[in-house]
Amino acid sequence: MRRCLCFSATSTQRVRELPGYASQIADLGGNAKHIAFAEFIEANLNGAAMPDYKALDLMQIAHLVRHVWVIDGREGFENGLKILLSGTDVDQHFGRVLMGGYLTEDYAEHYSREVHAAYRNLFVDKRPLYTERSDYYPGVDPEVERRIKVTLFPCSKDDDVVDFAIGLTTFENTEERVLGTPVIARLSAPSP
Repeated sequence: MRRCLCFSATSTQRVRELPGYASQIADLGGNAKHIAFAEFIEANLNGAAMPDYKALDLMQIAHLVRHVWVIDGREGFENGLKILLSGTDVDQHFGRVLMGGYLTEDYAEHYSREVHAAYRNLFVDKRPLYTERSDYYPGVDPEVERRIKVTLFPCSKDDDVVDFAIGLTTFENTEERVLGTPVIARLSAPSP
């Protein structure tokens, strides 16, 4: 286990041991929100490899819900990724409400195709993802490069077929730390 300086919802500093997914996300550069989200998912695995989306109580992470979004994979991806839920922070940075719509592979300027493909593949390989990239969203004010960090977990009601994916996304307006290529990391299952 990795020791990490983490922050609770009340911004109180504490040092604690991080379990599997949270440790991997910390090692990849994920911030405290991504780590807390991973801990929430791990706490809700209930002995399964993937959480059941419909059994998740998002009020346990109410302070993070504005950064949360959910893909509904039950219809397939012919029209894009169907967004079942999108938090207000996610909608603000896209410049529109995503809930009920479809996210297509050209949703952003630079690396959206690679990341979109990784999101689709999550439904096949059943492994959580952590991505980090810099990208530009045309027409979204302010029109600047954004540093985007995403943690995305597959969800299954039967621990076999992935029917949903739940993610947390954070955005930073930046011109200083623009990434040349995206980081797309598939996370390993935590050790029992």
